[in-house]
Amino acid sequence: MGVLLKIKRYLHVPHPHIPHPHIPHPHIPHPHIPHPHIPRPHGYLPHLLDQYIHSKWAHYIFQCGLATVSLIFILLIGDTLLRTAIVVGVASSAFTIFVVPDSVAATPRKVIGGHFVAAIIGVAIVGFLHLMGVEGYSNGSRYVVDIAAALSVGIGILLMVVTNTEHPPAAGTSLGLIIHTFDWTSVVFILCSVILLSLIRLFLRRRMINLL
Repeated sequence: MGVLLKIKRYLHVPHPHIPHPHIPHPHIPHPHIPHPHIPRPHGYLPHLLDQYIHSKWAHYIFQCGLATVSLIFILLIGDTLLRTAIVVGVASSAFTIFVVPDSVAATPRKVIGGHFVAAIIGVAIVGFLHLMGVEGYSNGSRYVVDIAAALSVGIGILLMVVTNTEHPPAAGTSLGLIIHTFDWTSVVFILCSVILLSLIRLFLRRRMINLL
């Protein structure tokens, strides 16, 4: 027995000790993200007036003048002062184009596409009302027209989002076509107006900046 133990001890080969290599974790410094510099208001009445008015006054006058001249031309040609909702929609588009020309809402796809979608919805709902015998704000049909006008805005918003033509002022297009007496002249007026505004932005884009 003792001989067997000696042979076993003689034949035993111990496993070599292989230390695990020490791999230090790389030091990854956290990136330094500076806080955006927000300039303090300055000038006269800093909390009432835009702080950049002293350096960008030429753009203010130029772009606001463009909006004024464009709307004068549109209103004189269209003679649509009685169609308040439609005029407000076009005027709101002019504000978007000439005040924030760099915004997504001022691009031709949004401006023209949004009003085009709203016009289609307005025409479709007006046609449906005519089939039902509803003609404007007559006795007993006021609530039907109001509900139809609200539906036109909701459906128009949905289709604008789906077709990527979101343009908030276009809501007034479908609203105006339903509330006021419908005629195709209004549709042509809306589309021609927004096309004209988009063309002005396209040709004068390099001379315009965001005023907000």
